[in-house]
Amino acid sequence: MTSDRIFEETTPYTVLLYRKDRELRLWEVGGFLIGMIPLLSLFPFRSAPFVVSLLVLAAAVMAGMPALYRAVYRPRYILYRDRLEIRKGRRRQTVPLTRVKPAYDLPYFFMIDGKRLPLLVSDDFLGRLNERLEILRHGWE
Repeated sequence: MTSDRIFEETTPYTVLLYRKDRELRLWEVGGFLIGMIPLLSLFPFRSAPFVVSLLVLAAAVMAGMPALYRAVYRPRYILYRDRLEIRKGRRRQTVPLTRVKPAYDLPYFFMIDGKRLPLLVSDDFLGRLNERLEILRHGWE
């Protein structure tokens, strides 16, 4: 079973800073809104301290939520010769590569069973996945 494994990756923190899925975006928005509530009670609206505090909060949420997301879900992707395995927390999804197609708008989005799905992986992993998809598409194996 592991002999046909091509590449395995646990999503690095740096990738989560600029590649996000819907769930991570919701975490960031929720964290920002929760942090904004105390700021509204501490400072007058549109005052300089409020704006500065808001910017600091935004930076903290943008840097902190990916780390928290990574610690909670530990996203992990495993590329096999014939399938892609996606693990996030206790969820595990195995997708045959015949059902994976590039979405062409962003390099890390793929169409899986008609749904756009972001893969939170490095460029190296994406390169190997695209290479594997080309091999299967042309029937070179």
